Amino acid sequence: MKTTGTAVDAGVRAVLAAPRGHRFSRPAAPLSREQRLLAQMRGNPRVERRLRQGELPLWMHIQAERLAEQGQPVRSTPSPQPARAPRPRPAPDDGPPPPAPEQPVRPKPPLPRRRPHSHRKPSTRWGRLLTAYTLAVGVGAVAQHLVTALY
Repeated sequence: MKTTGTAVDAGVRAVLAAPRGHRFSRPAAPLSREQRLLAQMRGNPRVERRLRQGELPLWMHIQAERLAEQGQPVRSTPSPQPARAPRPRPAPDDGPPPPAPEQPVRPKPPLPRRRPHSHRKPSTRWGRLLTAYTLAVGVGAVAQHLVTALY
């Protein structure tokens, strides 16, 4: 059967005129069951943490199982505390705190003087080394003078 120059639908022309890779629309990927449940549980603090930081690592699940076997309570993320209702009747500690007893004001001791040149304690090693070298040179000079006087 031969086709003749009949009018082509405008939608077909738009598809054929589109650049390669953009000719056909891709259907949206359906949400997985997990994603649908997470979307429903948006107010839960654990779900909010999971959406922010990702899924908990495997070792945390294993530790929770171990603690459950031992009968210890499993720590969870703290949930926000609801606002407290006012007390139904006044309690003895409801007033302002009692005044603190008067204590005499003592002047602070003066700060210790600081050495202006360095923040470290001066080393005594250099003084000892300088003294040892001076003594060695002096003893050597006297010994040389005595040895040359003997010849």
